[in-house]
Amino acid sequence: MNVLLLIALLPALISAYKDRECGADLSNLWLDVVVVVDNSAGMTQDGLSQVIGDVSTVLTNGTRIGTQYADPRSTRVGIVTYNSDGTIAANLDAFNSTDGLIGGMYDAIGIVSTQKLSYLETGLSQAETVLNQGRRGVRKNYKQVVIVYASAYQGTGAQDPVPAADRLKESDVAIITVAFEQEGNTDLLEPLSQIASPGFNFTSKDVDLVGEIEGALLQTNCFCPDLWFQYSADYNDLAAQRFGVCVKSAGLQASWTSAKFACQHFASNAFLVSEFSQQKHDFVFQLIKNDKTMTSPFMYHIGLSRINGVWSWQQPGGQTLPVQNYTNWNPGYPTDVSADSAALNSPTGDDLVVGWQNINPYTVAKNYVCESRACDTDNYCP
Repeated sequence: MNVLLLIALLPALISAYKDRECGADLSNLWLDVVVVVDNSAGMTQDGLSQVIGDVSTVLTNGTRIGTQYADPRSTRVGIVTYNSDGTIAANLDAFNSTDGLIGGMYDAIGIVSTQKLSYLETGLSQAETVLNQGRRGVRKNYKQVVIVYASAYQGTGAQDPVPAADRLKESDVAIITVAFEQEGNTDLLEPLSQIASPGFNFTSKDVDLVGEIEGALLQTNCFCPDLWFQYSADYNDLAAQRFGVCVKSAGLQASWTSAKFACQHFASNAFLVSEFSQQKHDFVFQLIKNDKTMTSPFMYHIGLSRINGVWSWQQPGGQTLPVQNYTNWNPGYPTDVSADSAALNSPTGDDLVVGWQNINPYTVAKNYVCESRACDTDNYCP
């Protein structure tokens, strides 16, 4: 690219708005985690030592272990081992400190078994028991995670691990898998992909395994309340990057002004949705098309209005941001009609594409989309 052109574009590139990222503070993780470790002979003693090292690094990076803290952002950790059978080595209330967790891991999984069978189903079933027992009416707002370290993939029929994994995932439990590929065994990754949540399937040979697991935990700890949808880089890809943003189709019609105030009452710091990029615009449009309360033609209010002659986006607390690089006006819009000072998305001729169109904020009743912050390490949701 021409250097002068790059210099000319630099201010615009720097000033482009970005949607809120998921929180990334590992010290503020608030999860319930069960570590499921294959301790069969195939794992080897060196393999178990690496598991302990990995888990220690991931979960002792300032994370509050246990529940005895004023800050509710804490993480409980349970441990399950398995070979031919699964064993609960520690329930979710076993550890209340970092040192206690590290010492407990050496006690629970420090010695490899002589058993050669490795039935992951038994480990997953015991993890399910630990999570169910640990809930007991408490921490219902905390996401649950199972981290699996496997040296083999065995079992058919009653020992098939897929049904157990499916039960967990259907209960909104995230599963992270680590394929421990040793002694020439390099065929674990594909079968474990059936066990893992989308994008959470790793191997012990990964250069940044610890970082990958940390990222998966942070992504799991980034979620939306019921009836809200989490914005991601691709609506149709469950493994796509998630953002710290929740969106919701109201499912009813209102004027733009009424919609603005309605969003503010749906959730703390909520507002009419912003569209800083084509990616965000496409995601919201896909959400609308999948909303069974919506019918064609698809028209819905967004958080765009003209303030003192400047088109600006709604933000939390009544704040606004002037439109910058990205615009998506339909041909002929915006018009100069002073009364048409708000905007909605409207088809450009067919229902395959919608764009911005300015309208009267008091007289045009349409559906609308709200936006709010996701729950994450920076935003605890009771």
